[in-house]
Amino acid sequence: MKLEAIPIRIALLQAADAPAYKVLRDASLLRTPEAFSTDYATAVTRPPAVYSALFSQPEHGMFYLGAFTKDGQLVGSIGFSREQPRSKRHIGHINAVMIDVNFEHRGIARQLLEACIAHAQRIEGLEMLELGVTASSERAVRLYERAGFQPFGRMPRAVVIDGVGYDHLLMLRALPGCPSLNVSD
Repeated sequence: MKLEAIPIRIALLQAADAPAYKVLRDASLLRTPEAFSTDYATAVTRPPAVYSALFSQPEHGMFYLGAFTKDGQLVGSIGFSREQPRSKRHIGHINAVMIDVNFEHRGIARQLLEACIAHAQRIEGLEMLELGVTASSERAVRLYERAGFQPFGRMPRAVVIDGVGYDHLLMLRALPGCPSLNVSD
C-alpha cells in the first residue's frame, strides 16, 4: 500500500540534527528491534551528542543522509561507512535505514537509498556496497534488489530478541568500475 508521495529534501546530517535523529532512531529501535544490532534499552540512554560526533566524520569515510519534509522535519535517514583497513577500503556499508512510521510507504527509503548510492559512487576507490537486512522483511529486501543489490549470504540468528532469532540477508552491489563479481546466495 503506497501512500501519496510528499516532497522530500535529502541532505547530509549535521550535528544540529542529532536530537531529531535520536528521536527517529529510538522510535525505530522500539518498533523494529530485529532490524538493528543495537537494542532500545541501550540506545535510549545515549545522549544526542553521540550521534553529533558520527555526523562530522567524512574524513573517516562515514556519512549519514536525512530525509526532511518541507518544514524541516527529519522523517528518515540512512548511514554509510567505509572499511578502514587499506586492503578493504574498496568496500562501503549501508546501515541504519530508518523511516518515521507516519511517513512509510511514500518512497522515502528509495530516495534515501538512491542518494546514498550516488554519494558513495563519488568516493574514490570505492568498488562495492554491502548491507545486511532482516531476511523476513520482504519489502526491504525488494527495495534493495530494485536498487541492484544481490544476496550473497545469510547470517542465521543475526539478531536474537526475547529468544527469537532473526536471520539477516547479506547483500552486495557493485559500483561502476568494479571488477566482475561472482555473487550467489
